[in-house]
Amino acid sequence: MERFCEECLRDLTTHAEADPIQRCGQDTLNKLADKPDPLLHLANDKLHVFPFNNVDACWRRLYTDASVLKAVLVIQEHLAMDDKGMQDTTWIDEVVRTLDMALIMTGAPLREQMIEALLSKLQRMIPVDSPPRKRRKTQISFPLDGSKRPKIQFSIEREEKSVEAFERQLKTGAPVVITHAIEHWPALHERPWKDPSYLLEKTFGGRRLVPIELGRSYTDDGWGQTIITFRDFMENYLLGPNVEKIGYLAQHDLFAQIPSLRNDISIPDFCFIDPPAPPIDAPPAVQGSPHLEEPLLNAWFGPAGTISPLHTDPYHNILCQVVGKKYIRLYSPDQSEKLYPRGLEHGGIDMSNTSQVPVEVVEMQLDDDSEGDFAMFRGASYVETILAEGECLYIPVGWWHYVRSLTVSFSVSFWWN
Repeated sequence: MERFCEECLRDLTTHAEADPIQRCGQDTLNKLADKPDPLLHLANDKLHVFPFNNVDACWRRLYTDASVLKAVLVIQEHLAMDDKGMQDTTWIDEVVRTLDMALIMTGAPLREQMIEALLSKLQRMIPVDSPPRKRRKTQISFPLDGSKRPKIQFSIEREEKSVEAFERQLKTGAPVVITHAIEHWPALHERPWKDPSYLLEKTFGGRRLVPIELGRSYTDDGWGQTIITFRDFMENYLLGPNVEKIGYLAQHDLFAQIPSLRNDISIPDFCFIDPPAPPIDAPPAVQGSPHLEEPLLNAWFGPAGTISPLHTDPYHNILCQVVGKKYIRLYSPDQSEKLYPRGLEHGGIDMSNTSQVPVEVVEMQLDDDSEGDFAMFRGASYVETILAEGECLYIPVGWWHYVRSLTVSFSVSFWWN
């Protein structure tokens, strides 16, 4: 570890001429090795001035390198201590937090492998039974009994599909539930994601940070976001005997952040078929999406009751269910007018890919007067399914979909075009 830290310091203080970090200025870079904290605060301020896509890449690079430098210096400081000093592992929490914040805030451009190597080497140094802190006894399994199973009236076709059969399916433009396509995934068997202890092991004893959405749905009042440790997420939102709060790890590239989890799954072969273009009646947000060189992977992990409101995505989607069950309802693009798309909201944010209709009011037969504001919605045609462990749902580009978790649920989406 000592040798690797020295190698990291050399790399972090030597930047190629074409490296975007050079635009931060030589005076700034000269301070990097000695004073990473002030530069970390400077870069953090710059990241919050503009929308993420408009932030100069130099500030993402500075945030990343200052974070890794800070972490390496803390590691070196504690490697120099005697055994008694090493027994206090609170410094490890600080290192993991610093490195994970770089991954979450910036994607850690040019430093992803360095960060993964640091975390892997650090985890091998720490005894397996060394906890981040004293904690209450953790429930050993997720509650998967969940809520009452909805009655399905307009079922989506469900069958096993070869790649050739799926290519023909794409031409129909219709959704389908695909069975037996991911049964070989280790995440379903020998490295089961339904086992909380396995997930804690893969997240450094639960020390790894994850971004969490707070609240049932991003369209609800009071919805918010936070970043917490994976252990706190599980204990506070998934495992407690009387958990009522809802926290959702939603649309997060967990597998870039924690590559070892990526080894438990594989991209379905279906995602390497060239799909048709979006239908002409697809929502505007779907038209003209940039070409993807490889599928985009996102994790969706949360308790029963989490809701993705009725919305569309800009890509074709294979949604794979690894843990638990989800109820999913889909509407064709030709039903868009009846679904009351939103417009520009909150200072110009385009929300036209999201419906104004609270579908859960209808689907769960809740007593709510808001449904009367959307008279045409009752006449909209839809199809629906309950997606179970080991199944995949193909959602064509431009199709509106509403998703509700019936149990603790862990899903992986693969967007491609």
